Order: sequence, then C-alpha cells, then structure tokens
Amino acid sequence: MAEKNFFKDNFALILGLALPVVLMVGFMIVASLPQKIGDPPKYDMLFWTQDYRYNQAVPVNVNLVVKDGLLRAQYTKPNENQTSGMWPKLYLFDAKTQKVRELSFGYPDNLETIAPMREDIVDATKNMQLDTSQKSPDGFELTNENYRHYGLVNELFGSWRNDYTMKLRNGMTSVRLTTGDGTYPFYSGSVNFIAWVKQP
Repeated sequence: MAEKNFFKDNFALILGLALPVVLMVGFMIVASLPQKIGDPPKYDMLFWTQDYRYNQAVPVNVNLVVKDGLLRAQYTKPNENQTSGMWPKLYLFDAKTQKVRELSFGYPDNLETIAPMREDIVDATKNMQLDTSQKSPDGFELTNENYRHYGLVNELFGSWRNDYTMKLRNGMTSVRLTTGDGTYPFYSGSVNFIAWVKQP
C-alpha cells in the first residue's frame, strides 16, 4: 500500500526522471536504423580524390574535364618550383554493387609530346557516356554532411551524430561512399564529383 501511495504522490517526479531515459533510448533506436529506406541509386558515378605523393616530383600536371560526354585529361608541364607530388585518384561508384572501386589512371605515355598542353581521353572511362548534372536521373546527388540532427531529441538534448563521410542522397534515402571492404575512406572535402554514367 505504501508503494502505491509513493507512486501516486510522486508521479510527476517519476515521470520527469523517466522521460529523458525513454527519449534517449528512442534516440539510440533512431540512430541505429538503416539509412537505405528507399530505392538505392541506379546510376554509376565518377569522382576523384587527391593522391599526395610526397618527395616525388610529378612529371605532368593534369586537369580532368568532361567534353562531349567523355572524360578527358588535360596534361601540362609542371612548374619549376614544384617539389611534391599531387595526382588525382579516379573512382567509380558502382550502382550494381553499391560500392566504390578505383579506376586505373597513371602517368601518360610520351611525356615529351606535352608542349605546352596535351589532351587525352581517359582510357579507363573511354566506353562511358557521362552526364555532368549535379543530380542523377533518379534524383541522387553527392552530399557533404558534417552532422545529422535528430529532430526533437536534438532540440531537447543538443545531441547530434558527427558524420564526415560523403553520401549519395535522394530525400530520406542515402548511401555512403564505401569500398568493397566496408571502410569509409571518402570524407567531406576530399571528394570531387565528375559525372554520372549514362545507361545504355
């Protein structure tokens, strides 16, 4: 009887203590929900990151551009004062596997013919027709999200989850750029969008 009176007399206090716990449990459940709640991306995407090779002189500078639906590399001779190497690493997000894989992109042949500039079609992508629109035909775009808010929970507790990985997002559906081994090496500020690959 005393226990019943205790709960009855202290209902507001018990509720006040229990509510934050319930909200925190709800926050943990929401945070653990899968991000893929809709149809995944259907289009491949090309992007590049910078590959720093310190203590190596880069034989040529390169600029990646899309012309007439093809990826081209514009090569120019480096400046005399260049002492460290910076070279783009080329990647493809494969819509079939929902994973990222690196494409071959090395130094060009016949460097002596670069005077002052030479433009070549990138061999690894020569069979791809590219679309440089920011959004894919199915509505996805590359997003740069530093954190993700969780509505009421965030307002009550000032809570958020840091998330520096790059994603493809369409509304509430998002897919991290991840390699086949499940790691997330593609972070905010390191990924440079090139184009979507048109379907045949």
